[in-house]
Amino acid sequence: MILCVDIGNTNIKCALGEADNYITASFATLEMNEPSDFDGFIANCFGSDVWGKLKGAALASVVPERCRVITQLLHEKSVPIKRLRPSTCGVDFSRYQSALGEDRAVCAFAAANKYPSPALPLVVIDFGTATTINVVDENKVFLGGAIAAGIQTGINALASRTAQLPPVQLNQQPKLIAGNTTEALVSGAIMGAVCLAQGYVRLLEAELGKEPLIIITGGAAPKVLPFLDDLAKHEPTLLMDGLFMLYSHLN
Repeated sequence: MILCVDIGNTNIKCALGEADNYITASFATLEMNEPSDFDGFIANCFGSDVWGKLKGAALASVVPERCRVITQLLHEKSVPIKRLRPSTCGVDFSRYQSALGEDRAVCAFAAANKYPSPALPLVVIDFGTATTINVVDENKVFLGGAIAAGIQTGINALASRTAQLPPVQLNQQPKLIAGNTTEALVSGAIMGAVCLAQGYVRLLEAELGKEPLIIITGGAAPKVLPFLDDLAKHEPTLLMDGLFMLYSHLN
């Protein structure tokens, strides 16, 4: 069995099993403070005897301090760890001039392997705590992309920085013409994300001179998917699938 761990800003998601058959569980990132926290989480979700059954683990993290906690426990349990190494993953990341989030890199790696040429070029739009856009060309070169506030993150920012806008959860369908402030916040956040995706893709097509394949993923993707018609393929488990691919690729 393989343990795959996606350490995000909001949640830590784990998958246990093999690439074609795994079970998942998640844990609030802010609650993961000590190795014992992760040990207890794994025991509660997957059983206390799981450590002896693991062949290894694959990790992607955008939260270094939580990653240190988890890797410490994995080392204590003698579990080999695989992480994406850009030089050996089959996607060329050399054009990106600064540190690239592992979540973006793994999603790009997974998409390029799930949809090889002639499907390329492709765009992965990940609607998470941040909304990230990642472009891979037909030669499997990662060209870069864009980062914007996530849908819920944007709403939370407005609530914290304004006197009268309330905190709102995305538990209702947006109305294009909202009839109250709560509906207006939901509409602005979700329809704004839809327009971001549509507008970026339209501009990208003009720049690339060809129509890319669009893949959307992330926890908030189901909120925007109904408004994107046939523009995009929905891959809800893209990052986790990528971690299983990564482990296989590096072995």
